[in-house]
Amino acid sequence: MKLLRLLLLLPACSLPALFAGESGTISIISQPPGCWVRIDSVLAGKTPLEFFPMNPGAHTVQVYPPEQGVWNLQEQVFEVVIRAQEDTALEVVFSAPVFINSVPYGAQLLGEAGLLGMTPLYLPFEENRGKQFRLEKAGYKPYRFSLNSRESVLAHLEKDKKYAAEDDKPELFGLVSKKHLKSKFSLLALSVASHWASFYFKNLADSNYDNYRQSADPAQIDYYWDKTQKYDRYSEISLAVSYVSLAGLMYLVIWK
Repeated sequence: MKLLRLLLLLPACSLPALFAGESGTISIISQPPGCWVRIDSVLAGKTPLEFFPMNPGAHTVQVYPPEQGVWNLQEQVFEVVIRAQEDTALEVVFSAPVFINSVPYGAQLLGEAGLLGMTPLYLPFEENRGKQFRLEKAGYKPYRFSLNSRESVLAHLEKDKKYAAEDDKPELFGLVSKKHLKSKFSLLALSVASHWASFYFKNLADSNYDNYRQSADPAQIDYYWDKTQKYDRYSEISLAVSYVSLAGLMYLVIWK
């Protein structure tokens, strides 16, 4: 009887050891350290992660960039295969991006894939090592460079002679550039005139509305009501024209 109990308990005691022998581990280090790790979308901890137990098979590992400092902000994703009783080593490197700027700032950074952004901006180094880029800004000559080192790029843009004559014109009262000066004054005059027209039509509409409320003659009531609606429409249209012309003026003053 004791021998039978011993034989029944033996498989039960060896079962955990059997399952333990079928699991594998993963060790993850990163440069810099302290990066968060997710395994199959479950948060596993921060690097360095040593001998983290996992079931055998295919798994997805996501390593996020460090929280402090300026780095390439895209996480790195790996597909790994865990084998029983083996440790899978994974090394992840986050390299600091290259700072790109121009004088004056606000130039377009163009590469093989098209527009990448406006200066100032950061550009991942490893992904763009050896590639050709150019900076473009209206009124300036294109600036071309290749990314061969991690040193910051500061481009001093040279004015294009085609635009130099207009750009060098003095400013009006030290505030408004004389470029597109006629258009600016035309939009200003239109904005002021349409705004006063809106005010004028609104007064006419209010006057007719008062007559509409005080009149007892049905014919006069219809007449004043029609006048009120007509002058209200004129006032709204004039106000809309004023706002549109004011927006155009702001565009020319600020961006042109």
